[in-house]
Amino acid sequence: MIKIFSLPNYTSICVKGPDSEEFLQGQMSCDLTQQKNYFDGLFCNEKGYVITNSVVIKNDDFTIILRTDVASLLVSELEKFSKFYDCTIKIEHQEIYGKQTNNTFTKGIGELGSDHNELDWEIETIKNFCFDIGGAYSGKYRLNEIGYEPDKYVSYEKGCYRGQEIIARLKYLGKTTKRAVVFPGSINSISNKSGRKIGKKIFHTRNEDNHLTHFSVEKSEYYINDMRIIPIANQWDLIQD
Repeated sequence: MIKIFSLPNYTSICVKGPDSEEFLQGQMSCDLTQQKNYFDGLFCNEKGYVITNSVVIKNDDFTIILRTDVASLLVSELEKFSKFYDCTIKIEHQEIYGKQTNNTFTKGIGELGSDHNELDWEIETIKNFCFDIGGAYSGKYRLNEIGYEPDKYVSYEKGCYRGQEIIARLKYLGKTTKRAVVFPGSINSISNKSGRKIGKKIFHTRNEDNHLTHFSVEKSEYYINDMRIIPIANQWDLIQD
């Protein structure tokens, strides 16, 4: 099943010039030297906190697709390092759409006939652990708290990039004690069966029909005010250690 979403609050950044690939390779978690033109990747700071996720389209230049409210922040971060490379960085406002094919999500440039809006996109992406990071959440969480599938966003074979040491440590040295779990409703805290508060609230989103809250939380039965609540999406059920 294919759904098309209008994403009016998304934009693009163009990076062009002879050193564009070398420059971005040192900024992003994905490997832009691969022989393809569509990438999902992360821009992180030195402490491994995600500035934003993005789609990168590689042609003669590089087009970064991301939420509009984090675009200027990302440009400011990139400009700290771009002065050492022969490349330019510029926000280019373009029409952006989202596409859902079953549980796969992609973004593109242009106008397609869309039956779904951006709030619908937020609901679907939060349920599938690929929620897009905007200004409100930029720099607050690491990829394990967000629930991103590392192999989709991160190359562990490429050279150095910002945040690499922390991201590698999460994979190779850290024991997984929490995963992403999405609950129905607007929720501030979750407890276990004994009443102890557990986990960390990450995202909340809603459209007319749905409120969803994403927690990074240990494996458990989950309760609100002594009443058990059943998640609508639970990474503990999807990933086996």
